[in-house]
Order: sequence, then structure tokens, then C-alpha cells
Amino acid sequence: MDPGSLLMLMIVMIIFYFVLVRPQKKRALEHAALLRTLAPGDEVLTIGGVYGFVNRVEEDVLFLEVSEGIEVRVSKQSVSRKVDDSADEPDEGVEELESTVEDAEPEGNLPPSP
Repeated sequence: MDPGSLLMLMIVMIIFYFVLVRPQKKRALEHAALLRTLAPGDEVLTIGGVYGFVNRVEEDVLFLEVSEGIEVRVSKQSVSRKVDDSADEPDEGVEELESTVEDAEPEGNLPPSP
């Protein structure tokens, strides 16, 4: 192999590391930290899309209350994220966008709405 080809291969490997490997490791560490900090009372979202409140935490298992009096046992690894109450509130810009969409005139030759 000539030195130019070897240099190109090294550059591709370095780019591959910074684009794929490093961000994946960072996400894995963040997820592990999330799982360590789970405590009773936390609201979480599972990978399957189930929202629930943590009732009990065991070694590899969580007991989530998904509805009043209904508890589900799930793997800790299935927790996607903690739910933040402030994320459910609409942003200020959403109201402006909604009013703009309502006030917009239809374009083209659309039939009148009934």
C-alpha cells in the first residue's frame, strides 16, 4: 500500500470515529446515567411509548403505575427518557403559527367550502 492510500484510510477511520462511534458512546453513557437516577415518583416514557410513574425500583426492573391502581413491571433498559412537565406546555410561537394558518387565504382554484 502506498503512503497516500494509507493516509486516506486513516482519515476515513478518524471521520468514522467522530461521526458514528463517539456520539453513540455519549448517548449510551447518558442513558446509563438516566437509569441510575430513576426514583419513585419520576414520570417516564418507555421505548414502547408507555407513560407511567415509577413506583418501585429493583435491580433491573421498574414497577410503573400506568393508570390509577394499574402497575406494570418493565425492564429498566426499556425506559427511553424522563418526562418533563414543561415540555407539555405549548411554546409561544405555536399560537402565532396557528393564528397565521387560520388567517391564510386558500391558494389556487379550490372549490368554496360549505
